[in-house]
Amino acid sequence: MAAGFDGVQLHASNSYLIDQFLRDSTNRRTDRYGGSIDNRLRLLLEVTQALADAAGADRTAVRLFPNDDAQGCVDSDPEQLFVAATKALSDMKIAFLELRAARPESAFRPASRQLVPAVRKASKGPLVLNQDYGLDDAGEALANGVADAISYGRPFIANPDLPKRLANGAALNSANASTFYTPGPVG
Repeated sequence: MAAGFDGVQLHASNSYLIDQFLRDSTNRRTDRYGGSIDNRLRLLLEVTQALADAAGADRTAVRLFPNDDAQGCVDSDPEQLFVAATKALSDMKIAFLELRAARPESAFRPASRQLVPAVRKASKGPLVLNQDYGLDDAGEALANGVADAISYGRPFIANPDLPKRLANGAALNSANASTFYTPGPVG
């Protein structure tokens, strides 16, 4: 916060460390951080609380990935897990919960299930969705109350002027993952 950031988001998805603690295929611990869903949520909630203590709960967000099992990180009951996580994070009154919300038609990694409705129902705060949204389906998700906001990642990398392009109905550059984060005019 001293560096001037508006807030912080805990990336607890994509099979990264927190996600590995959440899911029963990767969390084989036998201590208070393993076993039951409550125990597997413990690290997520402790880290989120530490961030909220430093930045303020209203400036702390969390990102989860309930619709798929990234890189072998699987749970035997993902709906129960992500609903419990959502309720616990909502009780902490974080700024928002973001879901990497792949859908069956997603180009990058199609969803293997659709848990957004269950998460939405459990959420008491703002819900942000991300992954493969265009202008029309993003507007539809907002209008139907499926989400409170839509965030963009890969489209911004390929289109640094994304808001202007969307506002003007301009064509978008295709994202080329092989050039992400590389130096020079192509990267």
